[in-house]
Amino acid sequence: MPNRFYSRPKPTEAVPWLGGLSPKQFMARYWQKKPLLVRNAFPDFEPAVSIDEVLALCTQDTLQTRLIQSAPKGQSRHNGNWSLAHGPFRKRDLPKISDPNWTVLVQQVNTLLPAADQFLDAFRFIPEARLDDLMISVAGPGGGIGAHVDSYDVFLIQAQGQRRWEIAQRFAPALIDDLPLKILKSFRAEHEWVLNPGDLLYLPPQVAHRGTAVGAACMTWSIGFRAPGRVALADQAWSQHLDQLQESDWRDPWLKASDRPGEIPEQLLAALTRQVLQTFPNRKALRSAIARVLSEPAPSAVFEAPQPAPTLRGFVSAAKRHGIALSPASRLLYVEQAFYINGESVSKPLTMSASAALRDLANHRRLSAAQVKRVIQDPSLADCLLQMARAGWIVYH
Repeated sequence: MPNRFYSRPKPTEAVPWLGGLSPKQFMARYWQKKPLLVRNAFPDFEPAVSIDEVLALCTQDTLQTRLIQSAPKGQSRHNGNWSLAHGPFRKRDLPKISDPNWTVLVQQVNTLLPAADQFLDAFRFIPEARLDDLMISVAGPGGGIGAHVDSYDVFLIQAQGQRRWEIAQRFAPALIDDLPLKILKSFRAEHEWVLNPGDLLYLPPQVAHRGTAVGAACMTWSIGFRAPGRVALADQAWSQHLDQLQESDWRDPWLKASDRPGEIPEQLLAALTRQVLQTFPNRKALRSAIARVLSEPAPSAVFEAPQPAPTLRGFVSAAKRHGIALSPASRLLYVEQAFYINGESVSKPLTMSASAALRDLANHRRLSAAQVKRVIQDPSLADCLLQMARAGWIVYH
């Protein structure tokens, strides 16, 4: 695929994969508002991974994989004849590419394959904090997961073969009972298209859709965006905040003898209430906890620490020769001068030049050898990057 498809577009730059719109125009007119179909969004699209390689990923335990099979041709899809299995799978358990009515879904491919992560640069005009993953689906003729509704935004890119997409913005929300999948009981398409390699379809949340493979060897790339619920986010942020606190010993020398041991003394309850309230974060602490949550990598992410651990001198020398890049699974975010990577805060004090370099790394996911040479002499930056390299969070580019 031509490198121009990997570049992160500027907000006012018209790009072909948005139908000639700029990111600013797309966000104003379509994001979370209405679908967008772009024919030939990626001309001469050449996927960085083959169908055989995707199926090989299904036999490993590195990524979340699912196999979905539906009713044979000629039978009603509303009769409950659907099955869902979770990987890893044995090779002999996977259908042949010519077999009908099946699909495999492989999540978080971008965390494993640098080329897949680099492809996401085309969509990094949307904050990294919202980006979830690149999922790849491979299907035989008629394969799909039925009509359903998602709570998140998604860009669907046809990578190989053809897939028919049917969508509806008005639909009955009732689901088929007793299925392992959330498939709509009734679905009537309002629009229908067959996508060819290089075509793109953007769908906002709460648009019912059904994708069905047309013929064999169908591969679709899905770029999904996280939509954390407030309860789940509060739970994660609260846990992050509590992990930063130190426990203190309980003392109650004022406790009195009682002839009603089953009753909670008011003074005891008030003291415990005050103690719990003291653990609640202020706004600054809560913002930091949420930022750490948003920077957490995918559950399937695995980082390999280099052996032996690089010395500062060795790391600086290699970084100046090759440049550096975030590991495909790494997520580096920032708020003003505070940085968060893979669920942790960057706690070391940073100079202004070090902060500027880390912002470049967060925004572009890589620093060229020339960039590294300009900034690596800053001791605070060199030490910060060395710790990231020792953890396997950044690699030589």
